[in-house]
Amino acid sequence: MNFYAISALINALTSLFLGSLVFIKNKKNTTNSAFVLLSLAVFAWSLFYVFWQTTTDYKTALLYTRLLSIGSSFIPIFYLHWVLSFLEIKNKKSFLILFFGYILTLFFLTFSFSSFFIKDVEKTMFFQFWPKAGPLYTAYILSYVFWVGYGLKKLYENYITNTGIKRHQIRFVIIGTIIGFLGGATNFFLWYDIPILPFGNIVVSLYVFMLFYAMVKYRLMDIRIVARKIFVYFGISIFAYVFFYFLIWLYNYFFGGLFTTKAYLVGIIVAPLFVFCFYKMESAVKNFANKYLFVSLYNYQETINQLINELNNYIDLDKLINLIIKTIKKAISIEFASVYLAHTEEQKIKYKKFKIKNLNNKSNEEKFILMNNFFFKYLSKNQKPLIIEELFYFSQEETITKKEKNNLIKLYNQLENIHASLCLPLITNKRLIGTIILGPKISGEPYTDQDVNLLNLLSKQASIAIENAQQYEEIEKFGETLQEKIDKQTKDIIAQKEIVENISRLKSEFISIASHQLRTPMSAIRGYTSMLEDGDYGDLPTPAKTAIRYIHESSVGMIKLINSLLSISRLEKGQIELNLENISIEEIIKDCIKDFEFLAKEKGLTIIYNKPKINLPTIKGDTEKLKQSFSNIINNAVLYTPEGKIEVSLNKENNDIIIQIKDTGVGIDPEEQEKMFKSFSRGKSGTELYTQGTGLGLYVAKNFVEMHNGSISVFSEGKNKGSLFTIKLPIQSILDSRHKFNFTEK
Repeated sequence: MNFYAISALINALTSLFLGSLVFIKNKKNTTNSAFVLLSLAVFAWSLFYVFWQTTTDYKTALLYTRLLSIGSSFIPIFYLHWVLSFLEIKNKKSFLILFFGYILTLFFLTFSFSSFFIKDVEKTMFFQFWPKAGPLYTAYILSYVFWVGYGLKKLYENYITNTGIKRHQIRFVIIGTIIGFLGGATNFFLWYDIPILPFGNIVVSLYVFMLFYAMVKYRLMDIRIVARKIFVYFGISIFAYVFFYFLIWLYNYFFGGLFTTKAYLVGIIVAPLFVFCFYKMESAVKNFANKYLFVSLYNYQETINQLINELNNYIDLDKLINLIIKTIKKAISIEFASVYLAHTEEQKIKYKKFKIKNLNNKSNEEKFILMNNFFFKYLSKNQKPLIIEELFYFSQEETITKKEKNNLIKLYNQLENIHASLCLPLITNKRLIGTIILGPKISGEPYTDQDVNLLNLLSKQASIAIENAQQYEEIEKFGETLQEKIDKQTKDIIAQKEIVENISRLKSEFISIASHQLRTPMSAIRGYTSMLEDGDYGDLPTPAKTAIRYIHESSVGMIKLINSLLSISRLEKGQIELNLENISIEEIIKDCIKDFEFLAKEKGLTIIYNKPKINLPTIKGDTEKLKQSFSNIINNAVLYTPEGKIEVSLNKENNDIIIQIKDTGVGIDPEEQEKMFKSFSRGKSGTELYTQGTGLGLYVAKNFVEMHNGSISVFSEGKNKGSLFTIKLPIQSILDSRHKFNFTEK
C-alpha cells in the first residue's frame, strides 16, 4: 500500500468517525444531517481511492475511479448545503442556488460511468492507472469551484458580522475548508497531464481535525459527551474482541476445537465469567475515561449533581446562596457568579429592586441589575437559560419587531459590558424569583450544551430550595410561631363574628321597623289611587288618569319591595309563618299573569300562557307566598325583556307540578347564574338595562319555594339569549317541614 492509499484510508476513517459522532449527537438536526451526508461523501471518495490505488487490474481500476467520482461529485454540493444550514441562511436566492446545484450534480452522475466523464485510466508518472478527464469533467470541476467558493463567500460574510462563539466557529470552518479543499484539489492536475503529484491529499484529514477541534472547544455541533461514550464503547468492544479470540485459542489448544463435549462443559463456567469480566471492564474503561481523558467534564458533573442533591438540606438563605455560588465557581472554573433575588416585600415593584447576593462586587453589574427591567421581563417570559451570544442571533430574526430587536441588541451590549456569559432564571410556580448570572470560564472555553442542561437542572432545584429558605426566613423575621399565628387569627375571627352578628341583628331590626313604618302610608297611597282610577271621586281628565296610573304602579312596586324586605327579615329570624290550605297552582298563575298584562302591553310584550295538558291536582301551600314567588319571576321577565314574548307553562311530571317561565330578554351569563338566588345579587346584563332593581325578588322566591319542599333553577345560554326559570313543587303534603317553619293550617 503506497503513501497515497494510506492517506486516503486516513481520510476515510476520520470522516467516518466524525460523521458518526455528529449523527449520534443529534440525527434530527438539519445541520447535523447535512454534515453527516458530507462526511459520507468524503468517506466514499476516500474508500474507493484506497481500492483504486491498491488494484493491479485495468478494468477494476477504471471501475474504482468512476465509483470514487460519485463520492467526489456529492462533496461540493453537500458542503454548500451544510454551510447554508450552519449559517441559518434561508433566503430565496440561496435556495435556488442549492436546488440548481443538486440538479447539476445528478446530471453529472448520469454520465459518471461513461467516457464523457472519465475517458480512461492509463499510466501517468509512476501511477499505473491514473484517470483522464472526459469533456464533462471540466464542467464538473468548474461547478466544484463555484459551490465551494459560494460557501466560503457566505462564511466570510457571516464571520465579518458575527461576534462571540459563532465567530470562532466560522473561523475554524473557513480554515478547515481552505486546507481540506486545496489539499484535495491537488488530485486534479494529473487528470490533465499537468505533472503535479496529489501531495495535498493527506491534509484532507486536517479539515476533519479542524472541525473536531471547533466542535469540542466552541460547541460546533457539540460532541464532547458523545466522544466520551464512543471511547467507552470502543474500549469494551476491544475487550470483547480479544476475549473471544483468546477463548478460541484456548479451546483449540486444550480441547482440539470449539464444538467438543469438554468445550461445552467448560463453556458453562466461561459464560458467567465473561459476563462478570465484561461488567468490570466497562467500569474500568469508564473510570479511565473520566479520570484521564475527560476529567474536567466528569468532575464538574459529579460536583453539580452532588450540589443538586444537597440543596434541600439548607434552610439558611445566605448559606444556601453562598454554597450555590462557590460550588459553581469551583466546578466550572468561572470568573464570577452572582445570584439576584426579588425582594418579597416589594413584589408590587416587579423586577426593579433586587436583593444582591454575589461574589463579584462590580458596580456596573449592580447598576445593570437594579435598573434593567427588560432583562427580567425577558427571563420571566422565556423561563429558560439565556446564553449571551445567542441574544445577538435572536435580534437578527425576521419575525421580531424593530422595538424588540433594539431591546435585544441593547441587552446584549449591557450583558457584554458586565462580562456575563450565561443567565439562569430561578422559577417557582411559573414565577421569576431571581436569576443566577455566570461569567465566562477562566479557560476561555464556551459553555457546552451539557453545561447548560446541567446548570438548568441546578437552577430548577435551587429555585425550590431558595423559596423554602425564604419562607422559613419570613417566619423567623416576624418572630411568631405557627401556633401564635393560629391563636391570633382565631381571636380575630371570633371578634369579627361577634361584630358581624351585631350588625346583622341591627340590620334586621332596621329593615323590620322601616318596612312597617313604610307599609301603612304606601297601602293608603295604593288605595286612594285605585279609587281615583275607578272614578269614585268623579271623572278625571286623561292626563290626570295617566299620572294616577303611574303613581298606582309605583306604589305597588314599593309595596312589593317592602314585602320582600319584611320577608327577608323574617326569614333571617326564622319567624316565617305558612298558612297552609288546599290551593290550585293554575289559579295562582292566572292571577299573576293578569297582574302583569298591563305592564307587558305597555312595553309591547306578549305573555303567553300554556295550559297543562291534564287537570292538575290541588296541593297544600301558602297562596300569598307562592303568588309572591311567581310574581317576582314574572315581574323580572317583563322588566328585563326589551322585546319579544314571555311564556308561562304548567305541567305535571311524576309527583311534581312544574312551572316554567321563559323569556326572550337580556339573559344571564353562565358564571352569574349560581349567584342569582342570593340576596342583593343581580346579573350584569340586567343591571345595564334596568338600574332600579334590588336583587331581592329571586332570593325571596327561592326561600318561599323551598319552604314548600320545592326547588327553583335558572338556565340561560348567555347575554341576549333569554332565560328559563323552572319551579318544582311536590304534590304530596309538606307537613314534614314543620320543624323549620311555623305553620297554621286552614
